[in-house]
Amino acid sequence: MIFKKSYSFLIVPHHGQHGKSAHLSSRALNAAFVALAAGLLVSGILAARHYRYHFKLVTAYEPTFRENERLTVERRGYDRTVDSLGRVIGALNAQVTRERSIYATSMNGMAFQVENVKKALTKVKIQAGFKGTNVVDESEPAGGPGESVTLGKFDLSRPIEPGPYEARLRPEIRANLAELDQVDRFLSTKESLVAATPELAPLFGRMTSNFGIRRWRRSGHSENHQGLDIAVPRGTPVHAPGEGVVTHAARMGDYGNMVELDHGTGYTTRFGHLSQIDVEVGDRVLKGQIIGLVGSTGRSTGPHLHYEVRMNGTPVNPIDYLGSIE
Repeated sequence: MIFKKSYSFLIVPHHGQHGKSAHLSSRALNAAFVALAAGLLVSGILAARHYRYHFKLVTAYEPTFRENERLTVERRGYDRTVDSLGRVIGALNAQVTRERSIYATSMNGMAFQVENVKKALTKVKIQAGFKGTNVVDESEPAGGPGESVTLGKFDLSRPIEPGPYEARLRPEIRANLAELDQVDRFLSTKESLVAATPELAPLFGRMTSNFGIRRWRRSGHSENHQGLDIAVPRGTPVHAPGEGVVTHAARMGDYGNMVELDHGTGYTTRFGHLSQIDVEVGDRVLKGQIIGLVGSTGRSTGPHLHYEVRMNGTPVNPIDYLGSIE
C-alpha cells in the first residue's frame, strides 16, 4: 500500500468564520490513487491504440494523399492552360470576326462594282449606238428557264461560304468583261471608221464650182462635174480628209498632178491640179496629213483644188461630208 496513514485537512475560510476539517483514511487515499492510476493506464492504452491506428491510416493513405497533391498541381496547370486557350480562342474569334467583316466588305464592294460596270456598259452602249446581245458565259453553271440571279448583299451573320457567293459573282464579271470586249471592238471599229471617213476639209477657200452639172461660160458646153473646185493661192497645203492608203500619186489627164486615197471603207478621194505631190503610192496617211500643194496643172484656168469623194467608185457630193469649206 502506498498510503499507510490517515490524513486530516483543516479548511479555514476568511472573515473569521469557523473552519472545517476533512479526514481521509489511508484506505480511501489508496483507492483514489488506484483509480487515478487505472484511469491514466486506460488513457495511455487508448492513446497508444489511437496513435497506431492513425499511423496505419496515414501510411495506408499516403500514396492517395500524394496522388491528390499531384492531381491538384496538374489541375492548376490545366486551369492555366484552359485560361490560356480561352484567351487564344477569344483572339481567334476576334480575328475571324475581322476577317469576316473584311471579306464581307470585299464581296459587297465587288458586287457594287459589278453593278456599276453593268450600268456604265449600258450607258456606253447607248452613247456609242452599240446594239449587241447580252453575253452569257456558258462555261459557268446557270439556273433553269426564267431563273434570275440577284447578287444582293453578303450576310455577315451567316457562316462563311465564299464559294457560292463568288460563283454567283464570277459569271457576272465574265459576262461584263466579254461585253466590255465587244464594246471595245465596236468602238475601235467605229473609231477606225470615223478616222477613215473623209469628213475633214482638205483646205478652206472659195468654192468656184459645185458638184453636179455645170456649164462652161466660153463654150456653153455642159458636163457632169464630179467634185468641188476650191480656189486658193498656189502652194496652199492640201490635207488628207481621213486615214487612208495612197493608190495614185502622179499626173493623170485633165486632173494634172493627182493624188488618190483609198480609205478602206468604200470611200476614195481624189485631189487634182496639184503643183506638188508629197506622198507616194502605198503610203498610209493620217487624217490631216499634208499630201501635196495646190497648183494649176492639167485642165485648169487658175490655181485651185479639184476635190472628189467617191463611194464604191461612184462620185458623191463632198459637201454632204464636209459642210462648209469657206
